[in-house]
Amino acid sequence: MIAVSCDGSASNQTAPAGNRVAYKLSLRGRRGSRAAKKHNANKLFSTLEAAEMNRAHPGDNSRVVSVIISEDRFNELFNNGITDVADLRF
Repeated sequence: MIAVSCDGSASNQTAPAGNRVAYKLSLRGRRGSRAAKKHNANKLFSTLEAAEMNRAHPGDNSRVVSVIISEDRFNELFNNGITDVADLRF
């Protein structure tokens, strides 16, 4: 299960025990390119900084939102914390 905070902020929130906070880009309620929409739908980031640095293109106005996922899923997606970006298509 993935829970997303859609309040427009991605402040460093804490996750309940056994879970981790990851980040994704969201265009919800905003206009954006098809490239940005596809990019946002398929990428997850381990840190807020990684999300900010990996936008679809210059001018992408997506906001960063936090996502709470299980510790096991986080380790699976981010190779036990080695990588910062997870592509959900693979």
